[in-house]
Amino acid sequence: MPTINRADLAVLVVDDQMISRNHVKQNLLAMGFKDIDMAATSNEAEEKISQKHYDIVFCDWHMPGKSGFAMMQAFRQEREFDHVAFVMVTAESEERHMLEAMKAGVTSYILKPIMPKPFQAKVEHVLEWVGKVNPKYKCIP
Repeated sequence: MPTINRADLAVLVVDDQMISRNHVKQNLLAMGFKDIDMAATSNEAEEKISQKHYDIVFCDWHMPGKSGFAMMQAFRQEREFDHVAFVMVTAESEERHMLEAMKAGVTSYILKPIMPKPFQAKVEHVLEWVGKVNPKYKCIP
């Protein structure tokens, strides 16, 4: 199956924990992503998103101030973000949280602690979603 050239995608990682941001970034770099920005708060993320188009936003659920979940919900209310994949990366493992996130429009849900193989498998599904909803990306074999 063809895949999207990961180097063409702009990614934002939002988490109040620097170690978590760096862990996600390292996993993405290992998968071939190049354009990776980071934010420590939802406010910082919203500022970055207002200045640059991102294809995928990885965000933690709980952060000081506005939660990543609330941020994702707000962006899902705006049509211009229909082609942006929002991925919750969280320790919230209860099924009710996963269902709530799915109802709110999350593209994928990754549990912490991040393990490379499951993380990569989830990201591959996100890439399939991006390829279906955003035809501007050329697929490579």
